Amino acid sequence: MSPLIAPAITTQIEALCAAIAADPEIQSARDAAETFLADEQAVALYRDVMNLGRTLEQRHRSGVELEAEDLSRFQLLQDQADQHDGIQSFMAAQDALQKVANTVNGYITKTLEKGRVPALEEVMGSGGCCGGGGGGGCGCQ
Repeated sequence: MSPLIAPAITTQIEALCAAIAADPEIQSARDAAETFLADEQAVALYRDVMNLGRTLEQRHRSGVELEAEDLSRFQLLQDQADQHDGIQSFMAAQDALQKVANTVNGYITKTLEKGRVPALEEVMGSGGCCGGGGGGGCGCQ
């Protein structure tokens, strides 16, 4: 940890990280992600969907007319990904892990802003991280 962080805070951060790592739901989400990453075909399909989707989005934003063949290929890939249990488990795992990260980040951000431990409503309510209007700058979408 940075020398700017007091040892008492470092100890609490380590305790929080240990609690997160020991949580059965977190472990389950991590296991699902690891299972997906070990499946080369699933990873390839997921990568293909993401890459083609990104390419089509860039073309669309730049005003290029999208080819029907590209759209059909994307839809086919997307349908395959939607029906793939491993990909769906991975996406659910990513979502669960991201929610934990956003919540922890929201608490820390609000604590630094307010100088006290915030209530859950302050963290996730309107204007807070991801829970209400505007996202709160926490990186969630």
